[in-house]
Amino acid sequence: MARCSFDNHVQEIIGSLIIGATIVMLHPRGTVELNYLAKTMRNKQVTYMHSVPSLLRNFFTFLKQTHYLHFIQNLRSLCTIGEPCSIKLINLILTDPTQHFTFWNWYGLTETTVACTFYPVNIKFNADTIPIGCSLPNYRHMVLDNFLQSVMINQKGELFIGGEGVFAGYLERDDLTQRALIEIDGEIFYRTGDLVRMDTKELLYCVGRKDFQIKLHGQRIELGEIERCLLNITSISACVVIKWNDDHLVAYVQSSSY
Repeated sequence: MARCSFDNHVQEIIGSLIIGATIVMLHPRGTVELNYLAKTMRNKQVTYMHSVPSLLRNFFTFLKQTHYLHFIQNLRSLCTIGEPCSIKLINLILTDPTQHFTFWNWYGLTETTVACTFYPVNIKFNADTIPIGCSLPNYRHMVLDNFLQSVMINQKGELFIGGEGVFAGYLERDDLTQRALIEIDGEIFYRTGDLVRMDTKELLYCVGRKDFQIKLHGQRIELGEIERCLLNITSISACVVIKWNDDHLVAYVQSSSY
């Protein structure tokens, strides 16, 4: 699904080769020509699909509108990564009783060799946001405040990732490497810049970006939290919130109703 220049491509190719799977290659516009994508999955009997939530939303909406859901009857595992996974997407994908695949929400970055946390999602999940889960084997995570101290349960902090998959640094950019990597208790961690919280079950939830946090009228506001609330409105399929003229917020939305 990913282009050769995108980090997920490495995982798709190497992961498939390791387990002896057959890779189905799409033509250059195969991920936006939904009819072609659906027919390819039917004809090649695809069992595993890996994509970003925005593409999955468009694809499953198309499958339901065209009554093509049976085209993916061989699908056994569906993974999403790269963007926040919404409750609306879960309801769209998992409410059909004819589908029997496992749905995974992953989190990761290029600097952590793509995926580093995971969470298996099911339709019985009852919450406002979908967790990014817990660390994959050979990874370790920490949720720290601005003073590099661990935060309390359900408090927001920056996510730091350590483990075998953390990169060695940016090529010929020592300045960026020094800002991105930090040594804690003798182990190297990557500063993701993502704000998360951890619940009592040690599951991680993304709450936004550290660099998207703003101050308005003296109050700290996380723009990502507002965007997630807007996305809970049935008629809104996409949105972005920005600070305007230093005194109020503006939301741009994409609506499925007219």
